[in-house]
Amino acid sequence: MNAPTPPIPTSREFTFLGVTYAMFACGLFLIWTALIGLVLAYVKRDDVADTFLASHYRWLIHTFWWWTILWITAIAAIAGAVIPNAILISDAVRSGSYFMIPWSMIGAAVVGGIALMFIWLWVVYRLTRGALRLSDGRAVP
Repeated sequence: MNAPTPPIPTSREFTFLGVTYAMFACGLFLIWTALIGLVLAYVKRDDVADTFLASHYRWLIHTFWWWTILWITAIAAIAGAVIPNAILISDAVRSGSYFMIPWSMIGAAVVGGIALMFIWLWVVYRLTRGALRLSDGRAVP
């Protein structure tokens, strides 16, 4: 016997998933659009549960939550290095002694900025990989 073929998603379902990917992509610059994309992904994932599009919604949902966790962790690390030194920074800026700013704080801010950049690039990679696999009509891992 032949194995049953999985149902083919409609063009409307493809389009809606494309819009969801676009919302996440806009979320790289405006976080509220990523939140709307997350809501869309949660709402529509059950509608396509028996197709390969469900893997894309799962991919987007996981991308959003890992993105959020990593972003909050990086911001917390930066704040943990900067906030204790805020009075020293304020005094140094007021007196014009910019060389009095602790190097450890500057290093932490730079490393934190680099971490945020890598998180952003990771999200770009995930969205690009998912969108390319969607355009090929394939599931994401």
